[in-house]
Amino acid sequence: MSLIKVGIIVEIFLFVGVFFWVRKLTSKKGRQPSLPKKTIKNLKF
Repeated sequence: MSLIKVGIIVEIFLFVGVFFWVRKLTSKKGRQPSLPKKTIKNLKF
């Protein structure tokens, strides 16, 4: 049971890390168009 809880916590931290990393990359690009919604839906982390 504790192993499952650790796995869930790791998944949450990975998701948050990827989220902030993507925001950092998009902020550097500036005026370039963002990814289409279809592409974002197809991404699987």
